[in-house]
Amino acid sequence: MTTTYKLALYQLWLSRSIAALAAVCALSVFLYGVFLMLAVEHTAARTALQTQVDTIVLHLSTLETEYLQQTRELSPERAAELGFVAPTETAAVFTNSDARSLSLKQ
Repeated sequence: MTTTYKLALYQLWLSRSIAALAAVCALSVFLYGVFLMLAVEHTAARTALQTQVDTIVLHLSTLETEYLQQTRELSPERAAELGFVAPTETAAVFTNSDARSLSLKQ
């Protein structure tokens, strides 16, 4: 092999290697941008959902406080005022296992 041929071969491999490395770098930058945007989108969605969760928790807390307040107001005397009476007869009710399943059958 002559020196000129070696230099030409070296130049060919060098230019192809540089092009391949540039392509890898460009692909890496592109994928970095894509993954960064996906992470930002995910974070924004989590923030929006956290706001909704906070709103639901606040509403649930309000309802729970109201429930506890109404539960504290109940007493046997209050129940009698509202018309509740003690049952005179009790009966056991039995069902088969099919009755527990959810169905649209009538």
